[in-house]
Amino acid sequence: MRSRFPGELSAFLVVFLLSGFGPSASAGRFLTAPRFPNKANPASVALADFNGDGNLDAVVVNAGFPFALGTTVSVLLGDGKGTFQAAVNYTVGSQPESVAVGDFNGDGKPDIAVANSGDSTVSVLLNNGDGTFQAAKNTAGGGLFLVVGDFNGDGKLDIATIDVSALPNLTILLGHGDGTFTQGKSYTLTARARALAVGDFNHDGKLDIVATLGNTRCSWAMETDPSPAQ
Repeated sequence: MRSRFPGELSAFLVVFLLSGFGPSASAGRFLTAPRFPNKANPASVALADFNGDGNLDAVVVNAGFPFALGTTVSVLLGDGKGTFQAAVNYTVGSQPESVAVGDFNGDGKPDIAVANSGDSTVSVLLNNGDGTFQAAKNTAGGGLFLVVGDFNGDGKLDIATIDVSALPNLTILLGHGDGTFTQGKSYTLTARARALAVGDFNHDGKLDIVATLGNTRCSWAMETDPSPAQ
């Protein structure tokens, strides 16, 4: 949504509240959406209970404009009634594009991972447990998208991410269980991916990855190696 000021962008998190179920048509079943301001060009959002109060909170990545790339994510704490506190912003890499949530240091608190296309990094922000986060730690190998899973079966969450090169790679960032990561194996894709998802597609107990590629709507999947990729 653009503001009345030329060259600026009005940036909001918009929440649609379901008003109830019934036999009537779906139209009108959602309440008027409240809007919650955050920084320019929000590109992705994820939900989790960041402060342990039983209410869902939100994290939004702010990609910014091409001439002024964003470097932040906004955390908005929910009150359980569909409204949020004012956004608190945290610095990540350049031009963040995608966000995911996972417990990366095994303390039972949801942390944040962000793919940054401007500097090809992944930023991880560890949760203090009260809805605030530590300064981001950046690992090379990221870019446009990321997904989270235990890809090498060691009980620690890893990250799969797509970079922004002309012939892009899918890179596995192996988690150490303390919120830090090491680059693992990379896989060259035939076209730039537009989305990623994770699932066990062949029922062997190992997580696989699927990506949509280019404009052809084809997909690509990989069965992960049970041993740590190097």
